[in-house]
Amino acid sequence: MNLQGERPYVYIATLGNAPQVVTIALDQLLPKHRFVEVCVIHTDASSEANLPQMKFSNMHQTVQTLDAEFQNLKVLEETSGDKLWRADYRIGNRYFQFRYRRVLIQKEVQQYGELPTYEPIQDVENEENSQAAFRTIFRVVKRYKEQRAIIHFNLAGGRKSMSVFAMSAAQMLFAPGDRLWHVMSGAAFMNSQAMHDDGTSTRLVPIPYVSVTSLHPALGMLIASNDPYDILQAQENYLHLMDLQRKEKFLRTLDFDEYQILVGVAQGLNNAEIGSRLKKSLAAQTVANKLTTIYETYLVAISEGVTAVSRPESDNMRAFLAAEFGAYFQQRNERLEE
Repeated sequence: MNLQGERPYVYIATLGNAPQVVTIALDQLLPKHRFVEVCVIHTDASSEANLPQMKFSNMHQTVQTLDAEFQNLKVLEETSGDKLWRADYRIGNRYFQFRYRRVLIQKEVQQYGELPTYEPIQDVENEENSQAAFRTIFRVVKRYKEQRAIIHFNLAGGRKSMSVFAMSAAQMLFAPGDRLWHVMSGAAFMNSQAMHDDGTSTRLVPIPYVSVTSLHPALGMLIASNDPYDILQAQENYLHLMDLQRKEKFLRTLDFDEYQILVGVAQGLNNAEIGSRLKKSLAAQTVANKLTTIYETYLVAISEGVTAVSRPESDNMRAFLAAEFGAYFQQRNERLEE
């Protein structure tokens, strides 16, 4: 068990049609990291529901199979979408004890004039249910991060979209020390439905990810909501504002001709056309030289610590600047008139 003050380890897994992906990864990770809690995220597992039949079983049978791997279950907490037990778990001759939590993916149902209710989803097969799955995964990860937990997330179970949502949640919330995992196994082993492996049939593979908050710490300040879609919108707005401020700061460093040349490039004009439309006509080669200077200065401005850049092909340089500033000048209706 963790010493007082030590950050706790938590194991999270999404559950699909193969419960063994949960136990296979747990078997390999638990001896190295004494998890205080194991959390499994799944769709509707009620026996009376009209559940989709999966490759091996439906979700009710899958959950029953998984639950049987945890011994001496003692209920600690239970809500409509969250069940928590104290459990024992055996790996070979070793026994481990931790809290075992199952989280049900539910979607919000809002009727006019009434408080919202929640109902379990049976599959992640449409946009509404996919959003519910993403929100559930995000909230689970966020809750553990608020408790300073170090997370090992096994994203091998469930539909591919659930793996994508787990990756997205990790990028938004994970910190150094957190890990993403995937289970690799052969068809023969999976068809055997064995819940444990001796190490010869499966492999646990780390999944690399880029932490948004580590890459840009200011974005971490935006993660206040429990709804990932609110956070994504806030991050998009923030990045758009930062991009706008960066562009306007750069444009203020240009002289009049350089500014007009950039307007012409964003407009899709060639160097000769730009030169002829300037207040003081310039030769096409002069425009080309100034354009190269603009490109190099802009790259230095947006690349921290970079003082020199390589010169690309002329067409690539124009395409880059047009893509960067096209929408900016279009929104302001700035054009070089004939």
